[in-house]
Amino acid sequence: MPKDNDGVIIRAKLATDDDACVAVMERTHAVDGYPRYWPAKPAKFLRAQGETDAWVAADDDGPESRVVGQVALHRAEGEPVLALAQEATGLPAARLTVLARLLVHPDARGRGVGRALVRTATERAHASGRRAVLDVLQSTTGPARLYESEGWTRLGPTSLDLSGFGYGDVPPLQLWVYLSPAPG
Repeated sequence: MPKDNDGVIIRAKLATDDDACVAVMERTHAVDGYPRYWPAKPAKFLRAQGETDAWVAADDDGPESRVVGQVALHRAEGEPVLALAQEATGLPAARLTVLARLLVHPDARGRGVGRALVRTATERAHASGRRAVLDVLQSTTGPARLYESEGWTRLGPTSLDLSGFGYGDVPPLQLWVYLSPAPG
């Protein structure tokens, strides 16, 4: 497993990582408000339907390893980012994948963990012949700076109506849609 970013390794996410990933999400939610609305089933939120690949960042590869981040790729069909991505690329949904659920524990920031997770997911998308696309809250700036520094292109705005997701009467999320650089 590659080790960099102050000893952090990126590895495939295991079912046994779920509790640790929920703990990272709890801390991220407390500090940054992401996710905006806390899900009723946090582990299910992190392993969303349509997930094809997922990774964690761990601060060591030994038995005392601590998960400090995670990211996943999801199928693009039915995702709010799909229309803008298809318009920009002309690609069918099967040639697109959604980078989602990027989380980095606040205590692990500034070590390149988020960048390593984004690169891992983007490389996997490219290796499987797909372009990655993502959405990010318009109200956040840190994640957008990361994506732009990695060559991602902001395609435009979209909104996500959460009325069918069990969050009650909440306003739609206002999102920016980003597209990964072309492979090669």
